Amino acid sequence: MSSSTAPRTKRPATRKRAGHKNASLGRENAEPLVNVKSIAKNGASSANGDSGAEEGSLVQQAIHAVANYLHDQGLRPGDTLPGEKYFADELGVSRAVMREAFGALGALQIIDIARGRKPKVSPVDGSLFATSIVHGFNTSQIPIMDVWEVRKTVEIRAVELAATVRTEEELAEIQDIVEAIVLNINNVDKVSQYNAEFHYAIARASHNVLFAQILASFSPITRVATREAWRKCTTKAQKQAQVRIHKAIVRAIARKDPSAAANAMRKCFDEAIRDNWSRLAAHRFSFDDFVDS
Repeated sequence: MSSSTAPRTKRPATRKRAGHKNASLGRENAEPLVNVKSIAKNGASSANGDSGAEEGSLVQQAIHAVANYLHDQGLRPGDTLPGEKYFADELGVSRAVMREAFGALGALQIIDIARGRKPKVSPVDGSLFATSIVHGFNTSQIPIMDVWEVRKTVEIRAVELAATVRTEEELAEIQDIVEAIVLNINNVDKVSQYNAEFHYAIARASHNVLFAQILASFSPITRVATREAWRKCTTKAQKQAQVRIHKAIVRAIARKDPSAAANAMRKCFDEAIRDNWSRLAAHRFSFDDFVDS
């Protein structure tokens, strides 16, 4: 998902730890990687002509070993980790197995394996969940109203927390986004973008990382739903009614009134969102449509 699809997330700061340098190639007195003997044994079997299924099993075990390594070494987003050769030697498997394992971890956005650079630990990213949700919806595994119910539940609780723990800087950001909605009230695309940022900023202000990630993952569907809702607002009065709902949420957050904030968010969903989301039941999302939208 591009940054235009999901609102921007601040990259977590990298923590420095004593002895972290020894987590790279040639470290001394380090604990062995998990399941080394088991993987090495399977690696020898694979080298002697076992089936492709065992090769797949090796890749899975290598993936788990690398993931466990991140935990055992206490690595954080932005920290580097050893390359394919190191893990291949430690686990007793081929470079091809580790290349596939690294590729899978990169696809899962657990590590960043940009060409020409050392692999790094990736920050949490809701885009994978977004892909899964859109796939589930497009293949009739997830009804659109299930997404709406989850969003409503998460956002009501998120705004309660935001009204309790938000900082002045977070409040100012939310207020600025609403002002941007007002300034672009006749631009459907910009309103849908700022509306997604509005809800995402509230989730961040809740100081619950998972709420923020869940909201980011809903962004592709949310933006389409918002565009549909805004297109239905053909008069100035209808558009102003939408803005009033957003401003009521902001006022409650500013007053640090979680009950009023929850009621305003509930009204936002019940009056401004439900009918429009219902209309998306027959919609099918193209990944090309939201990746760069």
